[in-house]
Amino acid sequence: MWVEFVDTNAMKSPEFDSYRLNIRFLLSLIALATLFLVMTACDDREIPTTVAIAVSPETLDCDDCELVDVNEVIDANTVLTSKGEIQLYGAYTLEQPADCASQAEDRLRSLAGSQIRIEPGPADSVRRDDDHYYLFTEEGHSIDQKLVEEGLALTWDQDGQHLGWLILKDAKAKNTESGCLWNDWNAFQRGEPNEFRIPGLTYRDS
Repeated sequence: MWVEFVDTNAMKSPEFDSYRLNIRFLLSLIALATLFLVMTACDDREIPTTVAIAVSPETLDCDDCELVDVNEVIDANTVLTSKGEIQLYGAYTLEQPADCASQAEDRLRSLAGSQIRIEPGPADSVRRDDDHYYLFTEEGHSIDQKLVEEGLALTWDQDGQHLGWLILKDAKAKNTESGCLWNDWNAFQRGEPNEFRIPGLTYRDS
């Protein structure tokens, strides 16, 4: 068996120390060169100076939806059109409080005018009839949204392609206590004395 002995005294010589310094220097040069190449590659990339921000629209519009004639506004939920009786899909109004229902009917009549645009709800709707549509003004602005954000109608929260948008508008209307429906809503939520009237319940002064 061959055994090789290492001269440890040689490893402590000035020549060996110089050799180790040269190796360290060489490794440092390699590290610096690598860092330089990485930085150069980063500089070659195109870095955007501005960031595009998507801003949500303030209104739900459909200016190319089917246009129908308005014959009569029957109540706060129903419009008689050249297509037959049509009810709001994304919003609805209860009979009580009565003054709120009356205001909603007047507002619907004002928004509808002589023509409205209509958009059907989803094909797999939980509704059992097909006479509910999203309604839009002749110019294409959402009537459902208007009634909800003005505190005159509730949001249909079971389904619909515009459900999320209308829920957002509904929450904003409540927070700002908009319209007839949400007067004193925040005090009611806090359990403080208030004049809020729960939709659907009958009140003597309504």
